[in-house]
Amino acid sequence: MLLDHYFKRPSLYDFIISMLLIGVIKIVVLKFGLSIPKPERLISISSDLAAISFTAAGFILTLLTLLITFKSSSKISKQNYSEDEPLFNLFFASDLYFQTIRIFKNCIKSLIITASIGYSLKLVLSLQMIDFIFYYNVFALSIIVLTLYRCLLILNKILEMQER
Repeated sequence: MLLDHYFKRPSLYDFIISMLLIGVIKIVVLKFGLSIPKPERLISISSDLAAISFTAAGFILTLLTLLITFKSSSKISKQNYSEDEPLFNLFFASDLYFQTIRIFKNCIKSLIITASIGYSLKLVLSLQMIDFIFYYNVFALSIIVLTLYRCLLILNKILEMQER
């Protein structure tokens, strides 16, 4: 399945998709004359996207903390689980739990890196190189959307497991 392949290296695929999107937009700018917004607007959008990245990372960190807390209160392990256990407890004893934790940790890393790049660009770029902030904004928006969508997919899978 395509999602299984994606979940093996989701951050890598997110960065590849984002870079491809930047390439497409660069072509559209060059060939079709898409206008780039004014520098003040680009910097404002950059700040907004960096703040959204940090905020989303905080929410995912909270979710990660909840999962770890629930796992610590679960008394089940791979060696002693039975089929009579609730499925959510079986999730904690399975390899899927550790894969989910790894994916959520990588989501947080991606979002923090994205936000850090945004604030760094604001600090070091001059107005003559403002186009880089435009492409960062495209990159950041796609990373945020893909990362949040990935989290939503995982949460949906966990909810499906609970419904059984």
